[in-house]
Amino acid sequence: MSLQIVHPVPEDFWWNVARQCAYATFYHTPLWQNIALHSFLVTYQDATFGAILANGTRVVFPIIATRTIGPFRWLHSTFENCYGGFIADGPVNDDEAAVLYQHACRISTYTLYAIDNPFDAPLPKPIQSRLQEVYTEPTYLVHLDADFDAIMARFSRARRTAYRRGLKKGVEVRQMRSLDEMVIYYESYRDAIERWGEATGYGYPWHLFEHIYYLSRAYPEQIKIWVMIVNKQIAGGRMIFYWNKVASLWHGASHRDFLEYDVMPVGDTEIIRDALDHGYRYFDFNTSGNKEGVMTYKERFGTETRPVTMWRFANPFLQPVQQIYWKATGKR
Repeated sequence: MSLQIVHPVPEDFWWNVARQCAYATFYHTPLWQNIALHSFLVTYQDATFGAILANGTRVVFPIIATRTIGPFRWLHSTFENCYGGFIADGPVNDDEAAVLYQHACRISTYTLYAIDNPFDAPLPKPIQSRLQEVYTEPTYLVHLDADFDAIMARFSRARRTAYRRGLKKGVEVRQMRSLDEMVIYYESYRDAIERWGEATGYGYPWHLFEHIYYLSRAYPEQIKIWVMIVNKQIAGGRMIFYWNKVASLWHGASHRDFLEYDVMPVGDTEIIRDALDHGYRYFDFNTSGNKEGVMTYKERFGTETRPVTMWRFANPFLQPVQQIYWKATGKR
């Protein structure tokens, strides 16, 4: 089959495809790759490739390499198990899609983890047959297809009550204004980690938050960091990524001192209102790591669930060699 592989992918090529692809998400843009590579300079390498099909359609397959040994690579599409797969500015048939995945899973690929994109069609069966299903979990979407009152009427009674109660307690929501405010948001996140009972080293490092903050100043339409305010104090925050009519929640946290104020229901509801006012079609709560409490919280916003599967390609030739190496050396 005739197609031209593009590697490395020029940034303008990537941006143009992302802008013209109906199912591209923020996690398919150069910005998400930028966050991964600049926040984890030693950990990740760019393994993205592009293609030009016989019909002229341009394709980008965002990928990061999490490990390399010589020519062999351990790959993820995409960073932090967010929506992956390829994007294109025109039609891609099943045979062409199979060739693209064959290129991603070529002989030098030890493993490839690829995450479904809930805004695209499911992977064609021939591709699924080459991959292993690791897990499936739902993402949670609020449809922004009516006025705010009608959307809020779909919320559970408990969610509407929590929102109104939080407003009465004085919770305010606005966008972040300074790096100092990001420091307070990060402190709220570390407090939440302690509250969850996680180890001290668990979670994202400060330099990731700092980098996202500076990107939010350079790309204010794509990255908005919201804070919830109680008594003129920052009680927590939300990172929302915007692309292609989807406002996607990626990260959020609140400090234990403000939990009684219902800051999260107020924050999420007002962010949903803002997305509606700016013409977005969906507010995406994202996946939840199958954590029951988090899933229940999202369900109460009247969300639609869509399945998201992580797929894994395991190289049938390299895996046995690796097993022999591990046994011989005791190294993993």
